[in-house]
Amino acid sequence: MTVQGFIALFEQYGLLMIAAVCFCEHLNLPGFPAGVIMPAIGVLVDQSALSLPLALFLSVVGSVAGSYVLYLVSYYGGVPVMHRLFGRSERFQGFVERCHERMRGHRARGLFLCRLIPMLRTISSIPAGLFRIPAREFLVWSGLGITVWNSALIGFGYLGANLLLPSVA
Repeated sequence: MTVQGFIALFEQYGLLMIAAVCFCEHLNLPGFPAGVIMPAIGVLVDQSALSLPLALFLSVVGSVAGSYVLYLVSYYGGVPVMHRLFGRSERFQGFVERCHERMRGHRARGLFLCRLIPMLRTISSIPAGLFRIPAREFLVWSGLGITVWNSALIGFGYLGANLLLPSVA
């Protein structure tokens, strides 16, 4: 998804599009890269009457909800369901193993760290579910990590909006 594509969706569907796209991104659906989506949200906020805190809130709600769905699938479905959903891709297995290593010693705090590392941050829900990290801990530590990540990328887009797109004023 390109910045222009995201802006077109936002213009068509409105504010809830932020939460919906962030939800899809945290489900690991192809075409929803955070490196494009989050800065685009910042640009949208700068170029519109939206409030930055509201946009950030909606991005975190959508991201946590998407992460929680993936967590529940791995928590209740275990390894067999994960293999069915994501195949036996060596690349995917490598990412899951890296998340496992970070969470093995630190449990939920390791989840927070994974949320800050590109490529690991969206799949970290899977090992969290497989490790059976309690839902409350999962939501708290994921929410904190997601808030930091989304704030940084949305802030980048917001502050750099004048460089990326000409002002509409």
